[in-house]
Amino acid sequence: MPPAFLPTKPRIVPSDWTVVPATHPPLRGGEPVAIQMSDGAILRGEWLCRSDKPIAVVALSHAMMVDRRTLDTPSGRGLLSSLLSRDLKVLWFDQRGHGQSVPSVNEGASWDYDTLVHDTGCISAYLASVEPNLPQIAMGHSLFGHLALAWLSLAALQAELSAFDGVVALASSIWLDELEPSKLRRLLKRASFQALLWASLPSGYFPSRKLGVGTVDEPRPYLRQMGSWVSHNQWTDRRGSSYLPGLAKVSVPILSVAGQGDRLLSTPHVQLRLWARTNGPLEHWQLGRRFGDAIDPNHMQVVTSSKLRPRWDSIADWVATPGRFDSVGGQRR
Repeated sequence: MPPAFLPTKPRIVPSDWTVVPATHPPLRGGEPVAIQMSDGAILRGEWLCRSDKPIAVVALSHAMMVDRRTLDTPSGRGLLSSLLSRDLKVLWFDQRGHGQSVPSVNEGASWDYDTLVHDTGCISAYLASVEPNLPQIAMGHSLFGHLALAWLSLAALQAELSAFDGVVALASSIWLDELEPSKLRRLLKRASFQALLWASLPSGYFPSRKLGVGTVDEPRPYLRQMGSWVSHNQWTDRRGSSYLPGLAKVSVPILSVAGQGDRLLSTPHVQLRLWARTNGPLEHWQLGRRFGDAIDPNHMQVVTSSKLRPRWDSIADWVATPGRFDSVGGQRR
């Protein structure tokens, strides 16, 4: 396979991606879709919709070290199902090298965080090409949530770029000292990335599957870039340009959802500090017993515990609320 794509410019044009024949089976009976990036990598997923007249389109994707199946757990009765019950059209897809998307690190592929940001911009442009008259929403657990935010930051400074019309961030934050008030957690975050990088040295990727901490292995360049934010307190691309300045110009509606049981990866107050840097309508929901939920969900349980089905329905209602989004493809209606 060709080497991982490292874009020299953030502009998304038709030549950067193309829809190719889908050869993979759908996981939930949807319409399979395959989108090839300019470096040959293929993002795979499926379109699902139960309505002849959907009211919005949602790009739904997952966290690191896992694949899209975490967003429909238990099978057929997860978050995905809640979205489909509200007349939403959903592109449920695996990010580069995860799940059905190819190639993986085990097949010799590699990528960094900027590559995933570029992929996210391609997904935004693809949604706009498929449903140009519907609001286009990014809904991301952990990794895909802040990838969408990074892309919106770039698009806010370059009006010609396709942009999402809203974001739902599920247990999604980045690790910066300026966001984390706890000295102990700052130290734990540094130690965590040191361990990830140490474990990825022999093979060039972190063996999530072998260590039993995930279902997908992650490439070392990606981990090294994210680890640099922790050590340098900067959310930057590989050239040193920060994703932070554009946040003040991001004005789309955002729903931030965090679990009370998430003690390190995306604690509620740290997540709020990140997303509050945007300049549009922001709602921040905390999930936990003190808020009427059955559990205090940890990082993964926010999207995998069936005890939170009422909250998933509420998230779907938030997206489906009439008049919520006043733009389509980043352009005001």
